[in-house]
Amino acid sequence: MKNILVCTSLLLSSIWTALGCGYSPYGEDIRYSLFLPGYFNYQDFTVFNYNANLFGFDVQPNQHYESNVYDWYHFTNKKVSIAAVEEFLNHLKLTDIHTDSKNEFVAYLYQNKLESVLHYMKIAKKSEVVNALEHSDPWERDEQAIEVNRTVFLKKIVAAFNAEKNDYLKRKYAFLAIRTAYYAKDKETINKLFEEVFKNGKKDYLYYWSMYFDSFNNPKSDMNVARIMNYSPEKRNACYYYFHQDFDLDKALSQVENQEDIASAYVYASVQKLDKSLPYLQEIYRHNAKSRALSFLLLREINKLEDWVYTPYYTNYLPSIEPWYDNTEVVTTHTLRERAEKDRAYAGELLDFISTVSFSSVENPMLWKASKIQLLFIAKKFDACLEKIAAFEKNYPNEKVKEQIEKIKALCLVSNRAILSHEVREIVLKNRADSHFLFALGRELEYRGNLADGIALLSLADHNNDYYYDENNVEWQGNRLRTSGNLAVFYNYFDYLDFVYDAKQLQQIVTRLNQPMSADFEKEIYKFLLRDKKYLTDLLGTKYFRENDLTKAYRTFHSIGATYWQDNYNAWERDKFGSEYGFYSNPFYDFDYTPSFIPHKEHFLVTKLSVTQHLIQYLNRASNPKEKDRDYYYFLVANCYFNMTQEGNSWMMRRFRSITDYYSDAGEESYIDEREYIQAKLAQYYYQKAYEVAKTNQFKALCLRMKDYAKSNYPNRFESVKIQYPMYSGALSNCENLENFFQARR
Repeated sequence: MKNILVCTSLLLSSIWTALGCGYSPYGEDIRYSLFLPGYFNYQDFTVFNYNANLFGFDVQPNQHYESNVYDWYHFTNKKVSIAAVEEFLNHLKLTDIHTDSKNEFVAYLYQNKLESVLHYMKIAKKSEVVNALEHSDPWERDEQAIEVNRTVFLKKIVAAFNAEKNDYLKRKYAFLAIRTAYYAKDKETINKLFEEVFKNGKKDYLYYWSMYFDSFNNPKSDMNVARIMNYSPEKRNACYYYFHQDFDLDKALSQVENQEDIASAYVYASVQKLDKSLPYLQEIYRHNAKSRALSFLLLREINKLEDWVYTPYYTNYLPSIEPWYDNTEVVTTHTLRERAEKDRAYAGELLDFISTVSFSSVENPMLWKASKIQLLFIAKKFDACLEKIAAFEKNYPNEKVKEQIEKIKALCLVSNRAILSHEVREIVLKNRADSHFLFALGRELEYRGNLADGIALLSLADHNNDYYYDENNVEWQGNRLRTSGNLAVFYNYFDYLDFVYDAKQLQQIVTRLNQPMSADFEKEIYKFLLRDKKYLTDLLGTKYFRENDLTKAYRTFHSIGATYWQDNYNAWERDKFGSEYGFYSNPFYDFDYTPSFIPHKEHFLVTKLSVTQHLIQYLNRASNPKEKDRDYYYFLVANCYFNMTQEGNSWMMRRFRSITDYYSDAGEESYIDEREYIQAKLAQYYYQKAYEVAKTNQFKALCLRMKDYAKSNYPNRFESVKIQYPMYSGALSNCENLENFFQARR
């Protein structure tokens, strides 16, 4: 029987857009998981894996043959390959049943003269066509004729059922009739055949397949679909899709016949829960400890916890699935931390439950022991976790999940002591391609003060996916201010360092890069930071500049070397940033939209280094009482500070992007100099200083005009000039006369 693929998706993830506009990742893009279902053999439950995008209908190719295939395979006493049986049942047509068939299974039936089986197979293949007819005409123009044909065909199947003497084939005819009766809307035939053939018979796959169709019209369907969910992999998806919305746990429990039924009811209820399911797991264990579904649901519960704890802890995102999210809650970094800690407490509750479980009584002891290790780590019980890991590695040296256990070991070790020990280094190199693991390890180091090694691992994680996008990608948000409610989205370590850390913290990384790398491991994990060493030094100097520490900024820029400045920030850009970052004007003399203003007294290649050098020089001259042109140098300094804002021509002195989305008057997370970048406070201050030492009224008027311009740009009424120097107000209302006013400064 062909698989039924259900392609319906549920939007169950809570979408939180961190920025006011633009793309912000959500759902599976940001869900964090290390305890992957792929480590365990629960492919028959794959559809119910914890998943933010598709839940309950995530149909994936089944790696196992369905029960019907195995049934016929054993019918031939394994004399026919199982692949041949599967090919015939799921891919061949009625016309492929003939004596010259190349299919091994069909040939076997003819060679052994199994005429009754061949007769059944022909009817089964016809039923596939008849039952699919309702999908052949989307306009349903032939619906009446289809129903008539189906009813006639159903009678033929029932007749074949009545005539058949072999119990094996008789049960198969009964199921064919039940399925056809479902499409023919013949409720009476479904119920009659189920009661007669299956209800009190053996509970094999045909029993549950038939029960599925009977459940559509059975008042005890709540318990029946729970049984199907627990025991029929092939009908698990369909019985969830059609019945989960109306499923009533209390009603199902009122229909139970034995202890296993109670467990089945809680299994069905549990797969629907997006929140905590521990009470249901306890009930399943109490009534059917050997339940395979129980082991899967434990795995799923840990995947929930990973989302609730790891996603906010490592990436600063809300969990990908948030069924209890309060839309009125202001989500801050502090809020995310608090909620993650509460969920760690739930990990402790689940851990307490597992500690009461006898592993010999459960279906998959290895999974339960691995789960305990995972929960110990989530609950921050690192020493106990390491003890369990040692025992697990000894008892299960060849299990695939050992790879994941090793990653937990590495995380435990760096959480206990924020260094990359020899043991951790081996695990890192072995899992070099696992971005989520590298990122988590880097975050653990970062949070514990080992910033250099932490960022090195983050750089490895984000460079794993330089050229393609896949589920291994890591995206995260900032975490500098605990009160932040405006968190930037990051896709690479450089932007993260740019936005989050101050100069003192970045200095630790640059200092480390200037020290010898004593081992191949260090060269490996630092390779991207070493490759970007000059850019990071540039960033460090920029951070000192943002903090207005011009001396350290100059020293840092100067340390990079002349070649870097020749290759960067100019019209013939040859390196990382691209020509759009090149200085096209001198910030001391030139203004956008003002073609002629201040004659260039000095000519130099404009770079961050040269601008910083001249800014220091001009500030020194302006502040020197013996300098006769103090007003001139204060004015040049003010021009430079204005041009280094978002409105100026030299924004690249402070930014690696000209536009920012992160500013907030409330002081939420942003660049440390964001107010200056937007409000030009220093430009206003130095125009005022130039005004105070100016020698002529015309130049004083120009200084006030430029101060007003720095304060609010265009359109501008230049009120200060109007009030103090009304005679110059008209001339200074536009930029065409600025050069004349500047020349009149003496």
